[in-house]
Amino acid sequence: MAGQGDFSELGIRRPPISRMHGAGRAHYLMKGKMTRRILLIVSVLAIVAAVPVELPAGSYDILARIESRRKDSLLTLRFDARPVADSYFIIEGERVIGRISVISSDRIPGMKSHIYRVTAYYMLENAEDEALIRAGLEIGLRGEAERKLRDYAEPQKKETLVYKNEIVSPIDGRKMMLIPAGKFIFGSDTGDRDEAPERSLDLGDYFIDKYEVSNADYLAYVRDVKTAPPRSWKGGLPEEGMLQLPVIVTWMEAAAYARWANKRLPSEMEWEKAARGPALAYDYGSGKAAARSGPLPYPWGPDFIMGKANTMEFWDDPKSGADIKGSFSRGLLPVTVFEGIGDSSYGVVNMAGNAPEWTADWYRAYPESRYSNRRFGTRFKVMRGGAWFSGR
Repeated sequence: MAGQGDFSELGIRRPPISRMHGAGRAHYLMKGKMTRRILLIVSVLAIVAAVPVELPAGSYDILARIESRRKDSLLTLRFDARPVADSYFIIEGERVIGRISVISSDRIPGMKSHIYRVTAYYMLENAEDEALIRAGLEIGLRGEAERKLRDYAEPQKKETLVYKNEIVSPIDGRKMMLIPAGKFIFGSDTGDRDEAPERSLDLGDYFIDKYEVSNADYLAYVRDVKTAPPRSWKGGLPEEGMLQLPVIVTWMEAAAYARWANKRLPSEMEWEKAARGPALAYDYGSGKAAARSGPLPYPWGPDFIMGKANTMEFWDDPKSGADIKGSFSRGLLPVTVFEGIGDSSYGVVNMAGNAPEWTADWYRAYPESRYSNRRFGTRFKVMRGGAWFSGR
C-alpha cells in the first residue's frame, strides 16, 4: 500500500487515532450531545492515535472496584474473590484516599469465577476527595506498617516521557492533539440507561485528530490506494464546495482509511475523554486541582451555549452564526468552522456537533452495567457526538 509512514520518529509506539463520520440508512439511535448512537454499517470518519505509557506496578494489591455509590456513605463493590479482611484501602492512582469497612458480601450467581458483590461503609482522609468516589475506583490491601514505609520512603527515580501537545501525521498531513494520560469520568448516571454507570477510568497517552476527516482528506486516500469512492460522492467525486466538509463513509471504509494513515478508530473511552476532558479541573482562584463533581455534558463545559456547535439549535436560532449561514445552507459545515469556539479542553474540534463519528467498539453494555438491550452484541457499531440535525 503506497504512502506508509512511521510515527516512531515522533516517539509514538502505537497507531494514533482518526476521526470519521457516517450516515446512510437512517437506522440509528439518536441521543444527546456526547451520548451513544448505534448505526448499522453506515458512518462518519473519525480517527485516533494511541500512545500508551508503561507505568510502574501499583504500591497496593488491587482487589476490587467500586460498582456504585449509595446514600449514607455506603458503597457497592465488586471483588474478584471472597473478601477475607474487614477493612480495605481506597486507592486513587498511587495514593490512599480513605478506607472501607465491609458490612456484607454475597457471591454473584451465574458467574464462572468467584465474584462477590460487597456492601461497605467508606471514610475519606480528605473531604476534598469525595468527588473521586465513583464507579471504577480501585480498592486495595496492604499491611499498615508496609503502607507507612512505602508512603514515607525516598521516592524512586523513574523515566518520564514527554510528548508535544500537537503533532502532524506523517501520512495524511493532518493535525493531531495529545490526550495526556490520566483519569477522566466515563459514562453518565443522569443520561440514558445504556450510559450508566458513571465511573472513573484511567487511560494512557494518545493522539487524536484535531478535526474530522474531510472529503479532501479522503480523496487523497482514494487516489493513493486506487480504491472505490464512498457512495456519498455522486459521480465518484465530491461535489463542488464539499471538499472541506466531513466525509460520510461506512464503518469499514473508515477503518480502512485509518489503516492507510497508520492510525486506528478510537474506542468509546478514548473518544469520550478527548471530548469531555480530565477528571480533575484546575481552579485558578485557589491554585489547586480539584476533582469534578460530575462529568461534563459538553466539550466546553456543563451548560449548552448557543453558537458553539453545528446543531439543530444553531440553524433554528436567527441570531446565531449569521456570517456562516450567509455562506452555507443547513447541514454539514467545513471541519474548521468552529475551531476556537466549541473546542474540548484538549483542543479537539466538533465533538458536539456537525457529524456523528465512528468508534471501534460494538454496541454493548458498559462494564459493571446491569442494563440489557436486545441490540447489544456484534451487529451495531457505536457512533459518538452530536450532529447538525440533532438537538442539545
